[in-house]
Amino acid sequence: MIVLLGVERYEVKLVTYDEKWSNEFQNTKQEIKSILGENVIDIQHIGSTSIKGICAKPILDVAVAVKSLLGLNKNGMINAGYDACGESGVSGRNLFVKRKDGHISTHHIHCYEKDNEKLSALIQFRDFLNNHFEYAQQYCDLKKRLAKEFPKDRDAYTAGKEQFINMICQIVSNEQHVGK
Repeated sequence: MIVLLGVERYEVKLVTYDEKWSNEFQNTKQEIKSILGENVIDIQHIGSTSIKGICAKPILDVAVAVKSLLGLNKNGMINAGYDACGESGVSGRNLFVKRKDGHISTHHIHCYEKDNEKLSALIQFRDFLNNHFEYAQQYCDLKKRLAKEFPKDRDAYTAGKEQFINMICQIVSNEQHVGK
């Protein structure tokens, strides 16, 4: 299994894109399927490690669509080395975080019920950037600037990306309405 570098809690560290991230996703997907079993509907690689060619925090983000959040095998996830973090600021989500050395995040598993709009938005954002390199590059440049500005403040770094993310979500929404 490929070991992600990970990032200290609350810190921002970006690395160049690594093709091996998709292999790590496949390994993690199998692990999640085996733990969560029949409750799983779909598992998607999300976050910047899923966007080809851009810089990212070396943390694997995975979105899991489940039949029921109440039916999550939390003990199985904990036994596999994940911390159960509850909603962690996002309603309708259950977050599990794998850490090495107790404080360096390497995997974030975001569980949502199947029809959650936030889950759809994450996937649409990834797909849009993978299909529009010019926007992906703009996002990468923004992330680099924010990482320099907020190297020890992940919350400020994340907040700094919000306007760009909202812009992409609006573009996607407009494209969907035009296509109807």
